[in-house]
Amino acid sequence: MKIFQDKGKTLLPRVDSIFLVSRLLTVIGTIWILIFHELFFNDLLILGILSGTFLIQIILFWHMSFRGKYDLKKAYLSIIIFDLVFISVLVKLSGSFNSDFYLLYYLTASFSAYILTFPIALMLTGLASITYALLVLSGLQAHEVVPMIIRLGFMWFLLFAISYVSEFIRRSERRLLNLFDTLNLRTSELEKSQAHLEMIYENSRVLAGMLDVDGVIEEVMRIMGDLLTYPASGLLLVGAGGNLIYRGRNIGGQTNFHLKAVDGHRQELLKMVISQSETVTVVDISGRNDYQPLKSSSRSIMIVPMIAHGKIIGLLTAESPQVGAFSERDEKMLSVVARSAAMALDNALLHRKLEEMTITDELTGIFNYRYFAEKLKEEQRRAARYNLPLSLIMLDIDWFKKFNDTYGHEVGNIVLKGITSVIKKCIRDVDIFCRYGGEEFVVILPQTPQIEVTRIGERIRQQVEAAGFSGGDNIPELKVTVSVGVTSFPENGKPHEEILSIADQALYRAKGAGKNLVCVI
Repeated sequence: MKIFQDKGKTLLPRVDSIFLVSRLLTVIGTIWILIFHELFFNDLLILGILSGTFLIQIILFWHMSFRGKYDLKKAYLSIIIFDLVFISVLVKLSGSFNSDFYLLYYLTASFSAYILTFPIALMLTGLASITYALLVLSGLQAHEVVPMIIRLGFMWFLLFAISYVSEFIRRSERRLLNLFDTLNLRTSELEKSQAHLEMIYENSRVLAGMLDVDGVIEEVMRIMGDLLTYPASGLLLVGAGGNLIYRGRNIGGQTNFHLKAVDGHRQELLKMVISQSETVTVVDISGRNDYQPLKSSSRSIMIVPMIAHGKIIGLLTAESPQVGAFSERDEKMLSVVARSAAMALDNALLHRKLEEMTITDELTGIFNYRYFAEKLKEEQRRAARYNLPLSLIMLDIDWFKKFNDTYGHEVGNIVLKGITSVIKKCIRDVDIFCRYGGEEFVVILPQTPQIEVTRIGERIRQQVEAAGFSGGDNIPELKVTVSVGVTSFPENGKPHEEILSIADQALYRAKGAGKNLVCVI
């Protein structure tokens, strides 16, 4: 059976001091009996033993209460039980019914109701009532019955009243403390959210000042990985034809910027977010086939669209191995990042278009040498930073001077435009095709190993050789060939800074070996 009231946080004051003060009444009563009553030896001996025990209890209780590190529950119980004996002896020695020490029973009933559970307090009060009744019944007069009942009734009234008030206060304070705990929790969450928002807005200002697409993507992935600490996250851009391509992925703290296309059979959920232009949170994706998670252990996901000027340019995804890991607060946080990222990417793309107006070759429409030089340095830094392969194709039109001398520069320009169209069909959208100068062209192929770039170089050579170029009225269809030099880092064993000179050497060897060849270094 449960004996004591629940221990825990409480707004009720400690009653230790009040309890000790109430013991003074017992001390005064004991002294009064010793002074004004003549006691037999046996009575004196009993009173002396009880008084000594009483003093020892008080000293120990005071010491334990003063130190403040002891559980006083058992001490209270032992003293209350002892009081029933001690008070009964005082009542007996001071005149039974005529003794005023019965009032001390009220203190015992009051502290029992406050400290002990109601059934235990009920038992002790009943025991005190029976004891007192037995002490006074032997000499009780008829006119004293009602006063005795009143005395016992008041003791029971104190028990019920204090038990009720104590329980009511305890219930009220438990509710109040729960409210305090909830308030503290919400305050803590609000402070964390505020801190997160401040960091996100600060990083959003950094994003707003970026005009490089790759730099924006890197910063967004850093925010999701370092600040929002998602177990897995990704950034997808909407490509030509509505294709979705991962431009950045963070899995377990490791960021990967390799391009990765989304499986066409498992992108229905992503397309739904694009069509609805709203955030989608899935509590548990187990058993679903409309989304391919970045980690096989992922259970809950959150997909937020990046919208700029009413147009979706990409998506941000977050994953967690816990079911239902993402709350409304997480959605708001990632939505803030998505809006900032969308505007930053839109600005960067616009800036890129403006730059292209000054960095494209007027004749062929592809990038010029100025853009090539800057882009090659950028790709060299990326290859070194992330340990990625980097390849370069350099090609030259064979006997191009003869075309100009025979048919004129206008026909030569037609050949240049035609070869440009052929080469574009042989390379990827992510490859960087530039006019190096005169009849020379160069292609930067990021993240492309040597075995793949060699096949691309040979394909370009074959397609140019097979193509025919119309020279205009009274000019027959023209056929041309190209010499191709190919090199790749790190397969060439040279520092990535030397890739241009090595590609130039490979082209020189191809032309020296008879032209219309592909040479690899």
